[in-house]
Amino acid sequence: MDGLIVASTIQQQHALSDVLNGAKIDCIVCSTAAEARRVMLCRPFDIFVVNGGLPDERGNELAATLSESDDCGGVYIDDYTRVDMFGDDLAACGVVSLVRPITKTALSEAVRLISVANTRVRALKAKNEELAAKLEDVRYISRAKIALMRALGYTEDQAHKYIEKKSMDQRVSRRKVATDILKTYEAT
Repeated sequence: MDGLIVASTIQQQHALSDVLNGAKIDCIVCSTAAEARRVMLCRPFDIFVVNGGLPDERGNELAATLSESDDCGGVYIDDYTRVDMFGDDLAACGVVSLVRPITKTALSEAVRLISVANTRVRALKAKNEELAAKLEDVRYISRAKIALMRALGYTEDQAHKYIEKKSMDQRVSRRKVATDILKTYEAT
């Protein structure tokens, strides 16, 4: 996993790096929001930690922006008043807000929860892509059935059996057979 740490002081950067490295997360450390935005353009991150009160901005806008890129989750750390102001908006983006001072245990737990959530999101995205591909296959096959029904007078069941048989005989996917049928019969 890759992580991004944004904190203004070396002491904060080291403390946050220790926690993320303990969670087996490779980190890139930035000291300003502008630097973090430049780094974000070059590569994706799985998780981020923004320690509010950066020299060039408060940090909550950066946390929201980071959470939108590549759907990565993160932690925003700030004073109680700022967390109270921005916490709900950041939570809606998938950012956990922690009030300063924080303990290593609290940060470790937040990082662990975000890592688990990110893993789950990636699995759901993969499943969604798989289902989208299957749906696209069904669309091609349905169009091919309609083309066979119009061109050759097949019933839907006959068209289905024709596609299945061709797929087995040629040892190719049903989508490939459907694509070939569409090339042949939709062009005419």
